[in-house]
Amino acid sequence: MAEDLLSVGVVTGTHGVGGELKLKSYSGSSDHILVLREALFRKGREEKRLHLDSVRPQPPGVILKISGIESPEQARRFIGWEIWVPRPQAARLLDGEYYAADLCRCSLWFGEEEIGSVRSVWEGGASELLEVQGKAGRTFLVPFIDHFFGDVQLEKGKIFLKEDEIVR
Repeated sequence: MAEDLLSVGVVTGTHGVGGELKLKSYSGSSDHILVLREALFRKGREEKRLHLDSVRPQPPGVILKISGIESPEQARRFIGWEIWVPRPQAARLLDGEYYAADLCRCSLWFGEEEIGSVRSVWEGGASELLEVQGKAGRTFLVPFIDHFFGDVQLEKGKIFLKEDEIVR
């Protein structure tokens, strides 16, 4: 079985003259990243498993040092790369929180009717937005808030709408 990996952050820039990198945590938390000593870096189809010499907080993100990267010029090539870790090493979720990757494995339902499937999760101003590919081919965005959503059954791959006016 393939390893269950989650993306925990993205490299946003370099830091200093020693080849360090700035990382933005997707969860907003960094405790789970600070203990990493190795991670899978991915960008597009390219991936590299890399050893981390150091990881430290630098609000609002994290500064990390990859073994063998000694200059800003070497570090710059990792800008835009995501860091992927096994699920147990990702941020712990509170009640009512979900990984975007898990939501994207779900279909959207209203009562007994399947409306479509979740394609992606967007960050919105007031809430996340679920991008849904409807059964008829139309794509729409639904704010992921209590007003619209009821039961989320990740184990069954189903998310239920309370109201369907937004998708009609």
